[in-house]
Amino acid sequence: MIYLIYGTDKDKARKKTWEIVDSLLKKKKDAVFSKFTEEDEITQSHLDELVGGQALFVNKFIILFHEVFENKESKSLITENIKEIAGSDNIFIILEEKIDAKTLEKISKVAEKAQEFNKKESEMSKSEKLAQIGEKIDFFEFTDALGSRDKKALWRLYQDALAESVPAEEVHGIYFWQVKSMLLASKCNSAEEAKMKPYPFQKSKAYAKKYKLSELEKMSSDLVSIYHEAHRGKIDFYIALERFILGL
Repeated sequence: MIYLIYGTDKDKARKKTWEIVDSLLKKKKDAVFSKFTEEDEITQSHLDELVGGQALFVNKFIILFHEVFENKESKSLITENIKEIAGSDNIFIILEEKIDAKTLEKISKVAEKAQEFNKKESEMSKSEKLAQIGEKIDFFEFTDALGSRDKKALWRLYQDALAESVPAEEVHGIYFWQVKSMLLASKCNSAEEAKMKPYPFQKSKAYAKKYKLSELEKMSSDLVSIYHEAHRGKIDFYIALERFILGL
């Protein structure tokens, strides 16, 4: 059984999640509750155990996946096994802030309940608006392609974004975020120093090795220029982004 809770209003989404958890634990006093985050490694054998297993003298497992989709490997594993998870006697609660349309559709089809909690656009900060990108395109595919310096994959994803009428500002935001992350990771010795979470830091540090520091600095400068020049009407935003990709 799956409960899916998602949306940009993190406070309401978390409140609803814990209401569900508390309610389930009151009804199933012998159940074992476990919580997983993006930093927890989830393997196939581990997932199989959660889906099909029961602890000794325990009726059920109640499992909370709290923003585990921030970890691409965990996201892939869970979505690939979503039907098995939905058919389990154990209860899985998936809490995500941003979730792409393809993944949302796949999980919603098999979920017992799916609830969305979004802030009004007027209440959202710029970073929160960026988090909504995942509703139209897969944020992580873009960052992985840019980090891997896979020009062909990045161009294909960009064409997909154009087909979905994704605003140029949103695509630009993904590029700038990834370049900034790689720059920070290349200049810092730890996630704490870079003020990043451990998993994104390690990925960005690995990606940064595919670029020279001078290249990353130029990419960052170019992206800043593209943004301002486009908003001044001096260049076409979409064409400039495509040239940025082809110039990698």
